[in-house]
Amino acid sequence: MARTSSGRTRTARALACTLVIALLATVLVVSAPPARAALTATVALDKASYLSGDTALARAIVYRTPGPGNYTYSWEVSRLFGGVLATEPNGNATYRYAIPLDVTGTLVFEVTVHDGTDTAVATRTANVAIAYMAMMLDRADFSPGDTINAFYSLSSRVIANPTFDYEVEDSAGTIVLSGNTTTGTSFSYRTPNPASPFYTFRVTASEDTNSTEASITISQASGAVLGMTFDRPLYGPGETIRVHLTLTARGTTALPSQFRWFVTFGLGTALASATTTRPEVDLVISVPQGAGNGDVVLIAQEFNTGAVTIQSVRIGPSNPLWSTEIGGMPVFAVLLALLIILVLLALAVLWRRMAAGRVPTPAQPGGMTPPPPPEPRHAPTPMSVACKHCGKMIDITTSKRPIEVMCPSCGETQLVT
Repeated sequence: MARTSSGRTRTARALACTLVIALLATVLVVSAPPARAALTATVALDKASYLSGDTALARAIVYRTPGPGNYTYSWEVSRLFGGVLATEPNGNATYRYAIPLDVTGTLVFEVTVHDGTDTAVATRTANVAIAYMAMMLDRADFSPGDTINAFYSLSSRVIANPTFDYEVEDSAGTIVLSGNTTTGTSFSYRTPNPASPFYTFRVTASEDTNSTEASITISQASGAVLGMTFDRPLYGPGETIRVHLTLTARGTTALPSQFRWFVTFGLGTALASATTTRPEVDLVISVPQGAGNGDVVLIAQEFNTGAVTIQSVRIGPSNPLWSTEIGGMPVFAVLLALLIILVLLALAVLWRRMAAGRVPTPAQPGGMTPPPPPEPRHAPTPMSVACKHCGKMIDITTSKRPIEVMCPSCGETQLVT
């Protein structure tokens, strides 16, 4: 009985201690001061890198909980692992810094934001160079005997009158072409046959002790190109697409003796495959019934070479009239050509009719000219008579009868009694 009473006493004491601790925690939580406002800042630059002589634009973005407030901004620009270059205490949210012409390397833009109680600090770095070169080649790879054209340009506020030194280096490190110019923006190199596996094109712009360069390496064409064509330009849901695949080797690449092909829609809903010993194949794949209208992507691959090609095919309502071809031309193109021909013929006929109304009446067969339209007849007088041929009046100046007279209009003669 004594042990039971002692155990109950210890339990009661432990419960009492727990209640006291909970009460103290509640009092501390209630009496704790309210949480202070959260203040964070970020620096955003208008560029990730600059030229010596550029003006950098920095902007401070402030986030505060709860709500926005009134801030003051203190800016500082310094070299990375170096001294301070510029400061602006009590500035604005935006800060402009004119980079001196003799400053290069990594700059640090730092802003300290104050809201009267709290402070936030943010930094952003940017690289500065005296010049940047732009350079490109007119092709991605080459075959032996090809001419490679290189184009370049310079951006700099320090190197104002540069001399450009260019060179081409082969895979063994041998300079196969070199030269210099002060006005040019390109140079060319014709690769020999056989050619190096790759060449490096390099341009250096310099003035006094300042210089910058750019280089590009180009390799011989290799691998295989997979071509894909279709039998029609338009298909309907559920119709069959005939796909022709052709594999072409580039450069010194050798094709295998066996080829494994497959073609599928982008979603993998249909698949066609084949194995051949020739570098081309015809596959048949059906358009899914739920494909809808629009462009659907087809993916083709030859497994043994890894060549892949992706093209889109148009899916829409089938129209045999417009999808049929005549002599390799779509029906709609043939009908359009016929319509144009009919319109031109109609215009030609109309033009001839209009032209015919403006020209003189053609002569009658046999060379005879048709008589002019008859003039109004009037009663003959004793000294005139009507022409029996044209009806015009013939004046007679004598009273002698019978007499033969000639019509002055048509030239016919007649006897007047």
